[in-house]
Amino acid sequence: MAVLRLVNGSDFVVKLSVADTLAAIQITEATPDFIELPGEDGPIHLRPAGVMAVIEDTRRGTAGFRFGAGHAAE
Repeated sequence: MAVLRLVNGSDFVVKLSVADTLAAIQITEATPDFIELPGEDGPIHLRPAGVMAVIEDTRRGTAGFRFGAGHAAE
């Protein structure tokens, strides 16, 4: 299982491995606007370009997402 972090901050768990998820969201000229992935509560429709991160979910022992902010050097 994998957790998808979308650019809007939402997290979704999908019933695919990380490798299968990455393959499903690959953007090519033939990629449709929306794709369907199997979620825990049913299918999830999303835009591949809206996925910011994919991490492995070890049955809710998820490590989580961490973001850091820094100041630009002057």
